[in-house]
Amino acid sequence: MWLRGSDAASFAQGQLTQDVTSGDGARAAVLQPDGSLLAAGVVRVVPDGVGLVVPTELGDAVASRLRRFRLRAAVDIDVVDGAESPWPTWAHLVDDVWPGPREAAAGLSPAAYGADFVHRAVSFTKGCYTGQELVARLEARGAHVPFRLVRLRGDDPDALDASLREGPSGPTGLTTVVAEGTSFAALGIAHRSWAPADEGGSRG
Repeated sequence: MWLRGSDAASFAQGQLTQDVTSGDGARAAVLQPDGSLLAAGVVRVVPDGVGLVVPTELGDAVASRLRRFRLRAAVDIDVVDGAESPWPTWAHLVDDVWPGPREAAAGLSPAAYGADFVHRAVSFTKGCYTGQELVARLEARGAHVPFRLVRLRGDDPDALDASLREGPSGPTGLTTVVAEGTSFAALGIAHRSWAPADEGGSRG
């Protein structure tokens, strides 16, 4: 996705969680106005604009969300395919514990995706951006959230998915699963009270 025009950089600065002056390849996220994650990706900076690499499945949704806040800014927003991604396969995404389309669909705040995600994708010094209020409030309160992203490995994904869904209701369960020989690696959403027992898996 490309944002081009005389206001591209300033527009991106007000819409992405990351400081676009951090440089090419910086991690960033696009949030909904309520502070929940819509998509996470990588910023590409070029002389005439800003690129945002997000999962193909989320490209149109991100473009639609950005256009809602374009107002009178001189910026064109175009969805293009073929951008090089740090996560060319689902396995790369799982290894990096990075939220893809299925994790973002949970509609959680950035804090739910872990301190490392927040550290890499969110700037707390760059100024205001859409969705910032919730992110800043949670950070100030120690980022205590009811649901969290976890990486898991095991040999029985169905049993582990069922385990994740026990307890308080919410967007819990396995989200992305990849085979590793006769076992599997996965990302999932767990309630903060969840801990692996003997359900065929363990924390990664």
